[in-house]
Amino acid sequence: MSGADTGSTWNAGSAGSVWSRERAWELAASSGRPPLDLSLGVPAEPAPATSPAGSRESRTPAAYPPSAGTESLRTAAAGYLERRFGVTVPASAVAACAGAKEFVSTVPSLLRLGRRDRSPERDVALIPALGYPPYEFGARLAGLAVHRVPVDAAGRMDLGRVPGHLAARALYLWVNSPANPTGTLEPRPAEIVGWGREHGVVVLSDEVYTEMTWDGAPRTALAAGLGGVLAVHGVAKRSNAPGLRLGFYAGDPALVSELLPLRRDAGLIAAGDSQRAAVDLLGDDAHADGLRARTARRLSGLVEALNTHGLRCDHPGGGPFVWLAAPGGDGVRFAYEVAARAGLVIAPGIAYGPSGGGHVRVAAVHDPDLIEPRLATLGLRTRERPGDRKERVP
Repeated sequence: MSGADTGSTWNAGSAGSVWSRERAWELAASSGRPPLDLSLGVPAEPAPATSPAGSRESRTPAAYPPSAGTESLRTAAAGYLERRFGVTVPASAVAACAGAKEFVSTVPSLLRLGRRDRSPERDVALIPALGYPPYEFGARLAGLAVHRVPVDAAGRMDLGRVPGHLAARALYLWVNSPANPTGTLEPRPAEIVGWGREHGVVVLSDEVYTEMTWDGAPRTALAAGLGGVLAVHGVAKRSNAPGLRLGFYAGDPALVSELLPLRRDAGLIAAGDSQRAAVDLLGDDAHADGLRARTARRLSGLVEALNTHGLRCDHPGGGPFVWLAAPGGDGVRFAYEVAARAGLVIAPGIAYGPSGGGHVRVAAVHDPDLIEPRLATLGLRTRERPGDRKERVP
């Protein structure tokens, strides 16, 4: 398919309806324009500088870094939680992971291997109706049945619609706010945590995008208390440092203590240099504030550009992504067309759950002036939406 504007008829041709990121990149490369990746939440700018060599721990003899995380890292993470969210978590109830994705994928299996008093009948994972693919992958890896929690009209979890027999069998519940891919905010995390405690379900809170909360202040499930809750954070999104592969989880001291020896035995260890660099990043809010402001500007510009060029969408409540309905109702087909004709790589919604098939996710990781001319090549009907462009930085 040519990169030329051939009208508004959407036809994926031989691309088919099965998504392949590699195929999308091939199409984008043949579009006649340099490919721009809008499928991942990685801003197009350098990672912040850190100085791991300046720490005392960097001068210790070579050895395996602690799987739980160095004392400095755990203290820095606890300080970050108190500074940013006003929650007090002892450093002993904080531990490192090799990126949030690693934790998301492995914690279901480790919870199944944990306390002997945990009922073997707890064989169900509750995950968002639309969500990060490793939620489902981790559950399948652990041999758990997966149930996607229904949502209300605003796209928020409706736990009242989880059947009682499934709640009684659930091992854990994943909650993600701001949500990937929709940007939905869960306004009452205390109610979600309360539901988990009432039903004996561990609440796992994915908070990697919490710094990018546009409607109101950032929030954490830990504000409802630590019992029965684990929150996971990372430096990939907060600091644009995905290459460090460093995150941390924090919460219920009993759950953290349960996971520590299991993670150590599995060899789940973050690299020593990454741990030292993360101490710097978690202690510095200025760089995160700057990234947040730049993301807000890119996101507002992206929303305006998409609407101007006929792709109706709303500004999300949080996160760096725009979630929009695909013209023609087939997200995979539309994503291939955007790659072939505009050189833009976007993500089809089907990757985030069965109900996402008619949507696509577009990441605000490049400046809008690079994206808007490419949108014009799609040949969609344009429309003016005065006032759409709002920079939602509190």
